[in-house]
Amino acid sequence: MIRRTTCALLLLTSALGAGPVAHAQVRRCTTDDGRHVYTDRQCADVGASERVSPLGPAGSTGAPLRRDCARRLQDLVFELTAAIDSRDVNRLAGIYHWPGMSSSAGYAVMSRLDAIVNRPLVDITPLHPQPPPPPEPVPAAGPAPASGWVELPSGVRVWRTLPRPTDREDASHPDAMAGDSSVREPTAAAPGPPPPRLSGPPTALVVDQTAPNRVTPMQTVFSLRRHLGCWWLSL
Repeated sequence: MIRRTTCALLLLTSALGAGPVAHAQVRRCTTDDGRHVYTDRQCADVGASERVSPLGPAGSTGAPLRRDCARRLQDLVFELTAAIDSRDVNRLAGIYHWPGMSSSAGYAVMSRLDAIVNRPLVDITPLHPQPPPPPEPVPAAGPAPASGWVELPSGVRVWRTLPRPTDREDASHPDAMAGDSSVREPTAAAPGPPPPRLSGPPTALVVDQTAPNRVTPMQTVFSLRRHLGCWWLSL
């Protein structure tokens, strides 16, 4: 099957024994019909090229070429959804971040991607970084104490801070309460904390799936990477 092309090519390179591959790099090659394959060999060795070959009039009715990368996060989510729904491991590999990966690591990643596209998709959710904790509430300040001049028994006048009358004293002087509008008016309730805001763009995509039996839930978290102005997936 076409979707198995990538795995078959990667396994073929190890069987041919083309020398040590411990430090080989995974190459992204394009076939004549516009499909992408990944291998640690030269693209020409697998009948592909490193650049997309323009289609002539005879090939104009073939499969349309996809964009090289997802410029927007919505495009990446669309490609991820389409790859899983169509069980196309090559399409999923086309939005994976491969630079700097050795061939041995590429084999392991392709095995995981193949398992992912063969599981039914439930949902894809962006994962945002945790917002900073809300600031501690500031305690409400109490009423300021009254101040005034006090005459001592010696006849000397000094400035002192006087205690404010208690609630009981206010109740015993209804005239004073009537003249003090602040006592009669209820205190406005302090506004509640604002709802937490998402801090920055998402850092990962959470893929919820079920096992092939459609009962056991399974979850995969793809990290998001920005490279060459595009969005890529990473495990």
